[in-house]
Amino acid sequence: MKNLELENYIANRFVRQENISDDENFISTWQKWLDTFSPCEIINKCICSKCQVKNISIKIYDSFAGKIPVITFSDASDFESFITNLLYKGERPENISQMGASFISGKMQRFLALTKKFYSNVEPAYMELTPEIWREKSMIIRREHELTHYYTKKFYGSASNNLHDELIADFIGIYAAFGQYSAKLFCHFMGVDGSHEGRFSLYNDGLSDNTKSELAKIACQCANFLESWSNTKNFSQLNTSSRINYLCELGINGML
Repeated sequence: MKNLELENYIANRFVRQENISDDENFISTWQKWLDTFSPCEIINKCICSKCQVKNISIKIYDSFAGKIPVITFSDASDFESFITNLLYKGERPENISQMGASFISGKMQRFLALTKKFYSNVEPAYMELTPEIWREKSMIIRREHELTHYYTKKFYGSASNNLHDELIADFIGIYAAFGQYSAKLFCHFMGVDGSHEGRFSLYNDGLSDNTKSELAKIACQCANFLESWSNTKNFSQLNTSSRINYLCELGINGML
């Protein structure tokens, strides 16, 4: 019997936009803020007055998705307070401790917010890296991951808490950090290998237990496809944007 809930979940929702707006006027506003205020003042005065952050940095990053401000929080609790007040009207979401980054998309509020947490709460020992190196790699994964969401929002009109989005974003992030992609690493980050909680619960809200179980298997199947694809000549000839385009249009079903 077909699992219609699962089929609906994995249906491809990315549709290439006909008219792409390259409007980056918001960047000039951010540049004025950076010329006028300290990074903390920008947050406290211009973005979210309810959040009194203490130690952040802000950089306008020129990426494959276009220019976008990147805010880095040194203290995870400041990040969580900021996200809670900005996006959840002061009501702390249950799973916020699992979050280490967010892509905020609005008119003037278009930016990335990142923390210096270890990616997916994975400890350095598992990665066989020093804490310093793993924190550096985590920042690269997190930044490129969120930039991928920015790209798909801009060119495909969608960036959601869906496995398809996460497969693509983690693929771009892992590859950027390590120069290669690992299906094993992705499955560990998601927690679908049974070794730790991971992030999988963030993307299956409302699904039945049976569908969650099937989706976890699909996540690893897709990751194995991505690892194989990343070692092909076709992959090596594509730039980052073209890789994202291919995976958006391929869909989860195309990876199985």
